[in-house]
Amino acid sequence: MNKIYILLLLITLSLQTKAQTEQHTPTVFVYIQDTIYPMKTTTSQTQIKKGWDIQGYNVGKKTKRYFQGKKGRQIVNTKPTFAIYPEEQTLNDYALLQLNTKQNARYLPKPNTTQCNYVRIQLGAFNITTLPDFGFAVTPIEPLPKGEYILFDLTAKPINPYGDFQAYDFSVE
Repeated sequence: MNKIYILLLLITLSLQTKAQTEQHTPTVFVYIQDTIYPMKTTTSQTQIKKGWDIQGYNVGKKTKRYFQGKKGRQIVNTKPTFAIYPEEQTLNDYALLQLNTKQNARYLPKPNTTQCNYVRIQLGAFNITTLPDFGFAVTPIEPLPKGEYILFDLTAKPINPYGDFQAYDFSVE
């Protein structure tokens, strides 16, 4: 009985140590009423419908990439301002993409982000100002229509063989 208590104590201490390890510092923030808040990433999920194999030809294969949940974690107005602090990438490597909403998920219009109509963060589409510590405040010039969006890094490597990636999701209301 005494060994069980010691084992539980060691497990508890190791969990507390893990909780105190250094977390990844956020690189994207959003301004809500002149207050800056860090944005958290969400990971896409891939749904593959295999289709049929007819004499060596695959027919009906479909791939859908989506984000779980009906709404994004952050709710913003039609002209949100983001603070982006690029690390290895440039500001032009970030893009904004509107998602389609169905039931309890938000889908990319096409399976891959390169096939979708996204808007790169660049002059002409966004007002860009510099921030201290090599950051940028970006605001879309045109108001965003109501809907679900993601802000993502075009140069980020997929996190699994299916091509899933991490993005910052938000809702425009």
